[in-house]
Amino acid sequence: MTSACDCRAGSTGPFWLSTRIFRTANVARIAAALLILPVHATLTPAHALEGFTVGTASVGSTPHILGTAMQQVFSEKFPEGRFEVAVTGGSIENSRMMRRGEAELGIASVTGAAMKNAWHGRNLEAGEEPYQEIRTLMGFVHIIGHLIARPGAGIENFEDIKGKRVGLGSSIRTSALHEPFWRSQGVEWIDDVEEVPLSSQDRYRFLAEGRIDAALAWTVGTKLAAIIEEYTSANEAVWARTDKAALEEAGLTVFAFEPGSLPGLEFENYGPSLTMSALTTTNDFPEQAAYEIVKTLHENMEQIVLLLPAVQAAIENPAIFTSPSDPFPYHPGAIRYWKEVGLWNSE
Repeated sequence: MTSACDCRAGSTGPFWLSTRIFRTANVARIAAALLILPVHATLTPAHALEGFTVGTASVGSTPHILGTAMQQVFSEKFPEGRFEVAVTGGSIENSRMMRRGEAELGIASVTGAAMKNAWHGRNLEAGEEPYQEIRTLMGFVHIIGHLIARPGAGIENFEDIKGKRVGLGSSIRTSALHEPFWRSQGVEWIDDVEEVPLSSQDRYRFLAEGRIDAALAWTVGTKLAAIIEEYTSANEAVWARTDKAALEEAGLTVFAFEPGSLPGLEFENYGPSLTMSALTTTNDFPEQAAYEIVKTLHENMEQIVLLLPAVQAAIENPAIFTSPSDPFPYHPGAIRYWKEVGLWNSE
């Protein structure tokens, strides 16, 4: 393996980063490539990037599809490069890979509870330091929360679910993502409802069979998850009306859904972002490389949409690319690009 040269800012030599492919959640190394970036040279399409590894999640997940789309874009733009997609356990594992120098990039749910805990050093393995070196490059898609009810359940407004049987996620982590959303609408998601922990598939089967009154629902951007599309194709959908002002007062990022934008939606409704999938790196990743990566992706978003249609929402609403990712700051190279194209509105 090529030895690493510590040639960051202030050095005159090239900066070398080793990259690897990972096939399982245990992140077994099976290959290596090189990213060679002259620190003082101006990057051009001819030699800007020669390779990177991006950590994603399980095969078929939104992060994995997004990483695959990225790989296609960079392989086309830089055909001599080697761009690898790592199949991993998700956001935290991707952060660990970057810390260990096993990946340069990672797709992470930066505003989700797991990543926020990692920033503060909570729920980590023994001896792990807080992950405060992680930096955001760009946002891609928001996972937006909704509540769907069965006809005849007497649920019109969100507060109507009090005392009802509600299908929640089978994982406490999945359900907890919705807690700020529910609380903003005056509902305690454990105390005020009869909780029925169910997998996604069982949740909508139970709803169709009348065994629960309502269920957690979500969209990826403005696109329904496939399991919900399947449900609404055969069943009448009732969407719980939300209070936009209360969502905003709770500090949630709010998205509007026009009548007809969801199956059976007959009024304008609002859903909060539960988490945002973003491309991340570390604070010591070269600024010019970060700039070039963001620029290449932004200029080729239509190609990303071919594999992940939900990203169309970011093209239609470019503010998504620079959505707040607190507590994780944006990388300076990314900020420089977003300022150049007029999409950076905050210091």
